[in-house]
Amino acid sequence: MYVKKISITNYRNFGEPAFELLLKPFTLILGENNIGKTNLLNALCLIFWQELSVPQSRNLQLDDLNYDTVTRFRKQVANTSLPPDQVIFPEVTVSVILTDLNEDQDAVVGDWFCDTELTEAQITYRSSLRASFDRTKWVDEQRQLLGKYTTSPSAPGTSTNGDTSPSSTTAPGNGATPLWQRVEFPIGEYRYLVFGGGRPTNECDSHFLRMLKVELLDALRDARQELIASGEYRLLYRILRQGHTSRYADLKERLLDLEQCVRNNDALREIKEDVAKLLQRVSLQTAAGDNSIDFQFSSPDAVELLKKIGMIYGANPINVDRNGLGRNNLLYISLVLSQVAKNQQTPDGATSDNPTFFRLIGIEEPEAHLHPHLQDHLARNIETIRSENSEAIQLILSSHSTHVAAKLSLANTVVLFTDSTTGRICSHHILDGIDAKKEEESIRFLSLYLDATKARMFFSRRLILVEGISEQTLIPRFFHLHKGDGLERYGATILNVNGVAFKHFLKIVKNGYFLKCSVLTDRDTGRKTEQRATDLKTDFDDGNVIHVAISQCATFERDLIDANKCGPGKTILLDALTDTRPQLGKGVSDDCQNCDIDVDRFFDAIEDYKAEFAFNLSRRIDMGATAVVIPDYIRNAFAFVV
Repeated sequence: MYVKKISITNYRNFGEPAFELLLKPFTLILGENNIGKTNLLNALCLIFWQELSVPQSRNLQLDDLNYDTVTRFRKQVANTSLPPDQVIFPEVTVSVILTDLNEDQDAVVGDWFCDTELTEAQITYRSSLRASFDRTKWVDEQRQLLGKYTTSPSAPGTSTNGDTSPSSTTAPGNGATPLWQRVEFPIGEYRYLVFGGGRPTNECDSHFLRMLKVELLDALRDARQELIASGEYRLLYRILRQGHTSRYADLKERLLDLEQCVRNNDALREIKEDVAKLLQRVSLQTAAGDNSIDFQFSSPDAVELLKKIGMIYGANPINVDRNGLGRNNLLYISLVLSQVAKNQQTPDGATSDNPTFFRLIGIEEPEAHLHPHLQDHLARNIETIRSENSEAIQLILSSHSTHVAAKLSLANTVVLFTDSTTGRICSHHILDGIDAKKEEESIRFLSLYLDATKARMFFSRRLILVEGISEQTLIPRFFHLHKGDGLERYGATILNVNGVAFKHFLKIVKNGYFLKCSVLTDRDTGRKTEQRATDLKTDFDDGNVIHVAISQCATFERDLIDANKCGPGKTILLDALTDTRPQLGKGVSDDCQNCDIDVDRFFDAIEDYKAEFAFNLSRRIDMGATAVVIPDYIRNAFAFVV
């Protein structure tokens, strides 16, 4: 079983209409900071029960409601031209569709089916006003309170900020503070309900809900603290406490022996006798009691002993207090994943009172504190955990790591982003719109070819695709010269395809996620690949999302030389050539002192040294040689992207 789809309305940064996301048994979620990755995982915690991670309350605070939705509500209340019974009190809903059920899971969710074939179940969390709440009366009371602050538009200290609606009137002495901001929100009157099958009357039985669990390893997890079972809420202690206490019967027996040792210890007996003698002198003994004393071993209980347990790790094991953050993070993740698939059973095989038939694990930033090699290794192996352990597990990872993104399956990767037109949070699966059979070659190529550098494309919505190291080195400098700022300022990324494999990347680009993509490609005049650039433009250049920019001359370097064969750029290129090939460069410079650069001769001089020349030219630019002329086709590509 796994969550096939989640729908969220008015929860935190997810507003209206509902945000919907299709999930898989294993899903990697990418996206910029503050896009909603954490909020999505927290929304799942409103439905399923948390056992290992610290439980999240289903009772919402005001900050849990979408800000824009609350603002819209407050403005409606403040707008006296709107009848009170037409004011819409917002609701928060989180709904999931469960599918791929086995026989045991069918028995758990049997009352929550939402399709006629009985193959999918729906569970919905809803937070709304209690049924007996008098909405009209509350709105009238709020408006009466606001009336105390309402003043004439001509009164001193009143401002409408150009808005003449009733909700824009400001309170005296508050400058430009809108009146609607004084509207309260009745969050204390909200109640939650978890129901099944899409029917609010079908409230989910808590006994069955507790069999479906979610665990969230948040990005700010303190792995060191959680691996020491010193408190009720520490991860290690909660894991040790799982199941029946009979599992620790041998510890209980040893504790009773230890209590007897405490009673018989000579040093403790001597202390008891000394205290008893003094007590006899300073205290009165009554008929109802005496002054005898003894020592008792505090809480001879096995579960209390568990709080003294900590974990060690490594060939030379040391306490986790002395471990590095990365090492503890791996141990923390492994501890959770090793336990989540286990149904709780007693030693004799009897099923526990609260078995687990499904567990969803959300891990934020699994790469935290890990060396890149460990990030690669973790990403390469974590995807197999479900298949190797239990189909009752669903894994959702959120990450900012290009190493993780490069190693995990493209079919399981989804990106969250903000729609540039509506401002809404949207989702896009990387392989959306791509036919897995027809495009099998491209999918296989990208799966094998993507590395941490190429995977940066999934963290950006504006791309510039280039052919090689020379363009990768110089284009960012040219962009800065052209726009006066870096590519990152515009959320753009340079992607070097190391050759001419543009089409595989462009099939990903054209299917709906990226805003803009410019391709910088050589014309390859006189070569076997001469038709390639033209075909690329015909197949992919749509003038909207993808722009294929072809060099005027045969190659990028020839265009660059031609654009700077005279003027200030001429000197800069000749200096870079001399840096690259000192003797030959000096000869070329001397020969063109009083004439333009000979493009063919200059190109011949750098043809086998393109990367070195690009590095030397970029160094010159970084040192202040800003008079380089950027070829027109590159300028046009920049203009298209940003």
